[in-house]
Amino acid sequence: MPLKVLTMIPATGAAIKATRQAAGLTQAEAAERFDYSLRVWQKKEAETEAGKTGGLSQGEYELLLLLAGKHPDYILMPKK
Repeated sequence: MPLKVLTMIPATGAAIKATRQAAGLTQAEAAERFDYSLRVWQKKEAETEAGKTGGLSQGEYELLLLLAGKHPDYILMPKK
């Protein structure tokens, strides 16, 4: 079965920040979850706000959307 290509809103700094907050994560917690330093995470939110490259990859943004319960097609389910 081929993978579905998702067409989503670009991960702007404002979208990353809002989604992180919806997931209930601080910047420090998000940085740890994605294996970034706090400073790098802060740059990812700030750089995309300024229209520069350096935000999250598609996969990272999708994981953040899943954690926030905002992914357009999928939800996370706890193990039974």
